[in-house]
Amino acid sequence: MSYQLIVTNDQLADYCSKIENSSAIALDTEFVRTRTFYPHLGLLQVFDGKCAALIDPINITDWQPFLVMLNDPKIEKYFHSCSEDIEVFLHHFGIVPTPIIDSQILASFLDNPLSSGYASLVKKYLEVELDKSETRTDWLKRPLTEKQCNYAINDVLYLFPLINILKEKLTTNHYLQAAYQECQMAVDRKCEIMDPNDAYLNIKNSWQLKGKSLGQLYKLASWRYRLAKEQDIALNFVIREEVLWKIARYLPTSLAELDKLGVKGKEIRLYGQAILDILATPTPDISTICRVNSYPDYKKITEELKQAAQTISLKTKLNEDLLLSRRLINQYVKWKVDKKGNEPELLTGWRKSLFKPYCS
Repeated sequence: MSYQLIVTNDQLADYCSKIENSSAIALDTEFVRTRTFYPHLGLLQVFDGKCAALIDPINITDWQPFLVMLNDPKIEKYFHSCSEDIEVFLHHFGIVPTPIIDSQILASFLDNPLSSGYASLVKKYLEVELDKSETRTDWLKRPLTEKQCNYAINDVLYLFPLINILKEKLTTNHYLQAAYQECQMAVDRKCEIMDPNDAYLNIKNSWQLKGKSLGQLYKLASWRYRLAKEQDIALNFVIREEVLWKIARYLPTSLAELDKLGVKGKEIRLYGQAILDILATPTPDISTICRVNSYPDYKKITEELKQAAQTISLKTKLNEDLLLSRRLINQYVKWKVDKKGNEPELLTGWRKSLFKPYCS
């Protein structure tokens, strides 16, 4: 199928006027994110079932006609595995398309693996073999080749019929609305804003530190996160995670000691003194990290939930991994033990009627 390559504001406005009354549009993004905190948009693919387009963002300055469509609740936005795309839209446009329908999530309600790839689903449901040889290409390099463009447009051309098939099957087995809810919950989670002061909780083995060392990790991780975000540098290209942990554990007092802990020469030149200054400031009182799996009866509750998921799966034919994840278990245990906060996802939305009988 032919497509239009859009490189100017006028071309974008004209294309948007053609598809603005569509009931749905398929969307995908190509981006580069190797050493940066944010994804850098290289290409946008759009298809409304009739008119396909590749939007080259490099020289486009007026996105308003496109943003109006992204915000139109009457137009469904089709994606596959939308997580990274949401980050692109948030960073580049400051908005998230709404409503989002994700083919990967819809497919998971039909007993497909949660992480089913686009190509595998297209092959299964449309009997088309896709070429994925351009997956690792540099989408910021110009000019784009014909092979790159053909690869990119296929990511939306087949998404449209794929989602239509999935929606039809989910309407038949009565899980379409549940799948829609799951799509929205996935979007909501992705839009949660990270508090820099919580960055230390994402450091591997942070729970092994206690007292002063944990307090130092709290300060260092917050500093690294803020700096990475401000300067658009990938976190581990500021200071590697494992080295940050060592700094908090061994509390160096000189640049030479930082070198011995694995801080690279360039990192020492750029950030060495800043790190030592952070270590010299007052340390917050954080005695320990209480991990959810150390909560009373964690194993017992987890086993009960897993057994419930098995029973529910047999009755409903839904994938156990879709019904219950480690994140959902931890969320439920924390709520049950702490007895505060909003009800966990297991007891809300489409899962509520399934799990409520098992959650006393």
